[in-house]
Amino acid sequence: MNYIAKREELLYKKMKLDKFFTMYLDKFDKDMDAEKPNTPVWKLYKQKSAEYNKLCQEIRNTEYWIRKNV
Repeated sequence: MNYIAKREELLYKKMKLDKFFTMYLDKFDKDMDAEKPNTPVWKLYKQKSAEYNKLCQEIRNTEYWIRKNV
């Protein structure tokens, strides 16, 4: 498996999620009340946040294998 190509693909996905969060927070910042976290706005935010965390872990794992195989 080509880990470098995989890392590049994962970094591209991470950049897309970064852009999503920037645009999402700019648009829905006022609708995100910390007192009411059970709204559809929060649900999507939490879903994307979990996806982002999983992606970051996969990037760290891939970078580990790149360093190990060099």
